[in-house]
Amino acid sequence: MSQPASPYKVTTRNFIDDFAMQRINENSTKATESSWEVTVAKSIDAVEGIRPIWEKMHSGESYPIINSDIDRYLSVIEACGNNVRPYVMLLKENDQPVAMLIGRLEQNQIKSRLGYKTLLTPKLRCLTVVYGGIIGQPRPDAYVLLVYELMKILSRRESDVVYFNHLRTDSVVYQLAREMPGFWCRSRFPKIEPHWKMSVPDNIDLFYVRCSKSHRKHLRRYQRRLQNDYEDRVKISTYSQMNEIERVIEDASEISRKTYQYALGYGFAKDGKRQVQLQTAARNGWLRAHILYVANEPIAYRIVLKYGRTCFLSGTGYDPKWRKYNPGTILFLNVLEKLCADHAVESIDFGFGDAEFKRSYGDHHWQEASIYIFAPRLYPIVVNVLRTSIVAVNSALKHIFRKAGFAAIIKRKWRNALQAGNKHRRE
Repeated sequence: MSQPASPYKVTTRNFIDDFAMQRINENSTKATESSWEVTVAKSIDAVEGIRPIWEKMHSGESYPIINSDIDRYLSVIEACGNNVRPYVMLLKENDQPVAMLIGRLEQNQIKSRLGYKTLLTPKLRCLTVVYGGIIGQPRPDAYVLLVYELMKILSRRESDVVYFNHLRTDSVVYQLAREMPGFWCRSRFPKIEPHWKMSVPDNIDLFYVRCSKSHRKHLRRYQRRLQNDYEDRVKISTYSQMNEIERVIEDASEISRKTYQYALGYGFAKDGKRQVQLQTAARNGWLRAHILYVANEPIAYRIVLKYGRTCFLSGTGYDPKWRKYNPGTILFLNVLEKLCADHAVESIDFGFGDAEFKRSYGDHHWQEASIYIFAPRLYPIVVNVLRTSIVAVNSALKHIFRKAGFAAIIKRKWRNALQAGNKHRRE
């Protein structure tokens, strides 16, 4: 039988140590007068029990993220089966909900790479805080309480590590998660990357006006070249219905298996997890899967999730043998033209990581980094030390190669080798 959410009341003074109390007093003079209650949902039934609070709090966010939508969250839990359990913390102040931390408990590999080569893959019990998974916009002192509670979870051996998936570096939680843990438990050398977003113009012509004259010329040439060479054999299909999901999975995974991202474990996998997530997206009316075909062969895909007034890019890839035609750009322009015609859409969120096309088309960005808090025990600390060493060497080599002008060459050759390895495995 599923256990209900477990609430417990605390006062500020017995909830935190002197360091956390000092941080709270720096941010609020009201904190010591408050009565706090923490509710932890560790089952599907318990999560459903706080659905009304979750939905109200999420809809009140200035920028609601689809990853922290309750239905999206539950679809991930369902797709992972018994290997993943919910862990959702609801913080109340004087009986009023003020903040929620949305996470899941799972066995996770903490991968450390030197370039594209994976050197370290230890498995730890991980409490993963989903992207956009801290909601409520409370006073800063409430964030101190949440981070301190995460550290208590580590001390109680419920988890070996807490993982924050891409936190904004200008957020209170990011600063606290880097300052509050002990020296050996802190995340070191976080990889800080821009997260790009693009406002959608009223029509596609306004997009071209934004581009330089030479860039417009290149974009037009990409479209003409493919059309001239293959004429009526070029087709772009958009899928959004439940009965079309099998087709999406089949075609997108066929393309993805040929990319270097797939060799790194980031591609579009043909598995039950992906199917459940797409089914949830279709059921809620979010799904827009766009696939470019030439002579019935799928050569590029873009998975878009329309959520509120934002379209989130959930997956993209193209067959490298069609690189000279720039199929990814052609498909993006087609998707953008459709979005321009949908005046309910205000922006496109390009997702994690930096890329040339994001810098070219994005008109707004912020900085993000994924960070860890390791438990104060021998094994997690050893993992942290080894991981930190690899990350430090990797960062130093990147800097050296970039200064020498070799970074782009090495990256291209390594990616080509990964793609060639994919082809060899398929054959």
